[in-house]
Amino acid sequence: MPSIVPGYEYDIFISYRQKDNKGERWVTDFVEALKTELDATFKEELSIYFDQNPHDGLHEIHNVDKSLEGKLKCLIFIPIISQTYCDPTSFAWQHELQAFNTLAKRDALGRDIKLRSGNVTSRILPVRIHDLDPEDLGLLENELGVKLRALDFIFNSSGVNRPLTPVDKREDNANKTFYRDQVNKVAHAIKDVIMAMKTPASSVSKDIASNENFRGKKSSGTRWLIAAAVAVALLVTGYFIPRLFPPGGADNEALSKSIAVLPFVDMSPEHNQEYFADGLSEELLNLLAQVPELKVMGRTSSFQFKGKNEDLREIGKKLNVGRILEGSVRKSEKNLKITAQLIDTNDGSHIWSQTYSRKFDDVFAVQDEIAAAVVAALKVNMLKDFEPKRTIPVSAEAYNSFVQGKFFYETVFDTSATRKAAIYFKESIELDSTFALPWTYLSMCYWRGASNAGMPQFKAAKRAAEKALELDPKLSIAVVNMAEILDNEFDLAAAKKEIDLAIQLDPNNPYVLRNAGRFYTVLGRDEESISFCQRALQNDPIQRTALLYLVNAYFFSGRYSEADATIKKSKELWAQDFPGFSIQMNLDRGENNEALKKATKLKDASLLAAVKFRLGNKSEANKLCAQLVKDCADKCAYDIATAYAYGDEKEKVLTWLERSYANKEKQLIYVHVDPAFKKFQSEPRIKLLLEKMKFPE
Repeated sequence: MPSIVPGYEYDIFISYRQKDNKGERWVTDFVEALKTELDATFKEELSIYFDQNPHDGLHEIHNVDKSLEGKLKCLIFIPIISQTYCDPTSFAWQHELQAFNTLAKRDALGRDIKLRSGNVTSRILPVRIHDLDPEDLGLLENELGVKLRALDFIFNSSGVNRPLTPVDKREDNANKTFYRDQVNKVAHAIKDVIMAMKTPASSVSKDIASNENFRGKKSSGTRWLIAAAVAVALLVTGYFIPRLFPPGGADNEALSKSIAVLPFVDMSPEHNQEYFADGLSEELLNLLAQVPELKVMGRTSSFQFKGKNEDLREIGKKLNVGRILEGSVRKSEKNLKITAQLIDTNDGSHIWSQTYSRKFDDVFAVQDEIAAAVVAALKVNMLKDFEPKRTIPVSAEAYNSFVQGKFFYETVFDTSATRKAAIYFKESIELDSTFALPWTYLSMCYWRGASNAGMPQFKAAKRAAEKALELDPKLSIAVVNMAEILDNEFDLAAAKKEIDLAIQLDPNNPYVLRNAGRFYTVLGRDEESISFCQRALQNDPIQRTALLYLVNAYFFSGRYSEADATIKKSKELWAQDFPGFSIQMNLDRGENNEALKKATKLKDASLLAAVKFRLGNKSEANKLCAQLVKDCADKCAYDIATAYAYGDEKEKVLTWLERSYANKEKQLIYVHVDPAFKKFQSEPRIKLLLEKMKFPE
């Protein structure tokens, strides 16, 4: 019986490994159950190709029956994904899955179908009967070009991974799925696809082709950012954002305007492009974050799911977002293939998907295509006057080196990784000396390795920071970086101007906000510092540095209960418990014995000396301070002053704070708000220090 759509031989092709149909004959039973369900779902009768005695020649040279090629000309391909299916040498993999994937992309309908609802789905409808090993999952996703979205027939309990059967009870299955319900879902998924094929929705590509305003037009005011990032970001913001705003209550509307960008998966042949996939994801996130009224989850929160095969509906609940953008990157030499898809986290359905195959540096053609797509499909005014802020390199190669450096700078926090990052940033600068971002991050690498402003690394950091701002004076990250350099040079008035400029340039950028929070803490402007830190955490609640700066803000403003709560959260997320703050808070609250326990365990000489002073054991405290003077007087003067402060040794406190200034120690900028020095703030020598550090009035 021919297909219900003219030109196709079958409606459905069932692909499976023979070994998965032995014994209980699961596949045969599933096909019979599906036929029954389809009879109750469709007015017409559907044709299903299911060979109960398939070729399954593992590790042999296959001679494919020519008739099979015709049978693969079907509407929907259903692979039964098992622990044995993902074998590239098997007949089912090579001559059914791969063959259909190739044929479907080339035929008139295309592999991906736009449903009547506006969502997009694939004509490959996987049915999964086992949880897969990571390498098998990666192999399958690499073939499909997207993350696996399967209808699961898995019975899962402790130590059990087997196919779900009709007799299994829902309450016994950890997945809480029910066989009959899953069969019904398959039938309705098939119905959605077939109805879309019979009455296809108008495609965006046709609209683009007919748009005379953009056909062949060259972009004149833009250069290379990252072609695919612009492509996907603008398509999502321009064409698909209207679908994010369905009618309904305020809560539903707010959720529909929220999105997380998950790390794109590296599907490259050598699996060596993780850095590029991460860079693409972050660029998309940054572009989307600039769209008015769109809540975008921050990098740290989104990237916590990297490498995890969690259900997107569950990720949506954890991040409290209504939409997720995910995808894959395949980069080989000069070729680039990016697949992106937008998912509704309410039901896991596809809102949109698109694949881009380009030369790596074919930027202008991509920009033209994106511009045309946005103009053709835009239904709201949201992007009418919207121009994303970005700094743009001349060449793709410079960008590639930059994202390699950023991968090491962001991912691994150690000296070796920072050195590697600096090498790539220098390489990017050599390829394009006018590209401001690598200058900024090179400055950060130097700055990270400098304990004080007198070191050669710090001076190199300032030179690189100045160069970045010379190239792009409105690059907010470069402005913030310069503010940090200035406050560590003890020019806090100039640093404040830079921070305030960054807020003006990029008021919703989490990086700008968290650093504004830190700086306003230094100034003693408590409410503003706390507000900036909280705003930075709104869309990225587990961001490590923002949490640190919020602890700072609470601690230095004397809001100890809130500092305790934030430290507890940070400890749960990052195993980071800020013992120095905890010990000082114990001392200020008179919890001296608790402070002694913590300081003894921490083995920090200055804090232990402070506790000994508070307990009245001056002899031991002075010995500890003397050892500190011997070991590190040129770099820990602030710590020595802190210890003496708890012994009420005013002259020694003032002397060592002045020594800290001479040493150009970073932490001296907190002298104005540190509770250890609260009683000394009226001292003329402290006031003189603040004047030297150019604290703004």
